[in-house]
Formats: sequence, C-alpha cells, structure tokens
Amino acid sequence: MPKVSVLLPVYNAEDTLFRAAFSCLNQSFSDLELIIINDGSLDKTSDTCDQLVNDDPRVKLIEFKSNKGVSKAIEAGRASANGELIARMDADDFSYPERFMHQVDLLESDPAITACGTAVRLMGAPSTDPGRGFLNYVDWVNSLNAPNTISSQRFIDSPVANPTSMIRANDLEKVGGFSDPPWAEDYDLWLNFLNRKMQITNIKKVLLDWHDSPNRLTRSSSRYSLNNFSKAKAHYLAKIPRISRDGIEIAGAGPIGKRLARDLRKEGIKVDRFYEVDEKKIDQAINGVPVHHYADLKLGSKNLIGAVCRPGARERIRSLAFAAGFEEGLNFFCVA
Repeated sequence: MPKVSVLLPVYNAEDTLFRAAFSCLNQSFSDLELIIINDGSLDKTSDTCDQLVNDDPRVKLIEFKSNKGVSKAIEAGRASANGELIARMDADDFSYPERFMHQVDLLESDPAITACGTAVRLMGAPSTDPGRGFLNYVDWVNSLNAPNTISSQRFIDSPVANPTSMIRANDLEKVGGFSDPPWAEDYDLWLNFLNRKMQITNIKKVLLDWHDSPNRLTRSSSRYSLNNFSKAKAHYLAKIPRISRDGIEIAGAGPIGKRLARDLRKEGIKVDRFYEVDEKKIDQAINGVPVHHYADLKLGSKNLIGAVCRPGARERIRSLAFAAGFEEGLNFFCVA
C-alpha cells in the first residue's frame, strides 16, 4: 500500500493538468498513488488523464460522466484511496519536489498533528487581484505556522491553503470524510477538525505555486461568497460551549458584524451588544441590539468577536480586547 494518496479533482483543465500531475509524480518522496477524479470535463482533459494512467502505474483514474462538484469528487477519491495520508492537489497548481517529503516527515515526527499545509507562492495575482485581497490572504495564511495560532485565528479565514494539505486518513474517517456543505468544503473540514480539538499546522517553507485566475473556485463558486463564509463561521462559533451558553458581543457594527450577528442568531446564539467608533451608530440599536463605544469594552461573562476589516482594524481590536482581559482563542475571536 502507498504511504500517501494524492487526490486531484479536475474539471476542464486540459492546459494545466499534466503540469500539476507531473509535479506530484516527480516528488523526492515516491511512495504514493495519484488519484485523478475527472469531474465530467468537456474539453480534452480526458486525453491527458489517459496519458498519465498509461505512463505511470501509480496513477488511478475516476471519471464522472457529468460534473458533480469538488466535494463529491474528492470524497469519491478518498473512498478509493489506500494511503494512510491523504494529500490534496488542484489541477492548476504546482507542487515543489520536496513537498510530500517535508509533510510526511512532519506528520511522522508529531503524532498529535492531524493535518498540515505549507506556505505558498501566489502566481498570477497582479492581473486577477488588483485590490490585493488574495495577496493579503496568502501573506496571512503563510504566517500561520503553529497549531495554537491556527486554532485561535481560524474564524478569520480558511487557515490552510487547500491544495497544500496533507491529512491523516484515519482522522479524516473520524469526521466522516469530505462533507458537502453550502460553504467551502475545505474550510468546513478545518473548522470541524479544530472544533474537535484536532491540531493543524503549516510548514513555513514555500512548497507550492498557487495559481490564481478568474476561473478558480475561490472566485467563481458561491460556496466562497462572503455570505456563505459568514454562515460557516457562525455555525462553528455556535459549537463553542461558552458561546452557546453565554452569548457574544461584537466589535464592529458594519456589514461584517451585522451579517455575522444575523447568522449567529439563526444558530441560536444571543448577541448582546455591538461596539463602534462611528458616533452616528453609538447609542443606537441594530435589530434590537444596542451599540456602545469601544470605551465601554470590558471583560465580563460574554465573549467578544472582532468583525472589522479596515486596514489596521484587526490589530486595534486585538489591542483593546487584550487590554480588557480577553484571550484570543478562548473568549475572543476575530472574523475579519
């Protein structure tokens, strides 16, 4: 049996699939199988799949007659995987030759780690990301190199660059495999692991070129919309016992805070107050929730959520929260 099973879902990627697959097969760590799931491609992807299967006995192919979506594709791949470690790869990215070696070494050296990703180099961002949002995300995710940091910051965004991930197969089985939620399936998996106190980390070394494009799922799928990410965060925040018991307060009464408050209430969580600096909002109420000035912020029985995305706002709210006695990852979380 191979040590690592690499799952590579593909849909209409005739121009990039061979490069992505070859980067997995040309690893310094070779005890692997590459499972390509052709998710109903309409271009010449099937021809490349056939070539890869014929050229290397480590390649397995699953073909769907119609497009079923990435969640169903990777779960089908997992069902046929034989490795004790499950790695992910996307059809438009490139894994460096040492990627799997570093990840296997980490997981073998630390049995407490359930999954690990790596740092990435973002490709194609200048033309597709003029506002630098994705570049800022990459800078952030590349900085998450310890399990406690990932756990405490997990509600900001997805804390692992998905195509870099490697997961213990038995831990993946414990959570029922890859789910098919209304939000991003990879973010759901990390939040599910972390909710169960499983540990995740990222290797500091850049081991994958992450190719950005307008067609990438993070840009084209509604699963990655701000609304659905907010619902995912609310769903898993509501699973934290102290939040479920005591409710929350939200620092930030703008669009992010109001959207999260709405989603938390749908999860049965009481929202007691907002904090704001905008004088027009202070002493007002939003859907019955009073708005206070940050000067009123103090440690109490409630939990605090930082929900402001303006440049520097996260650090300002952190400073205020820490000064009031809150601890990030325990009774204080940032969601933006």
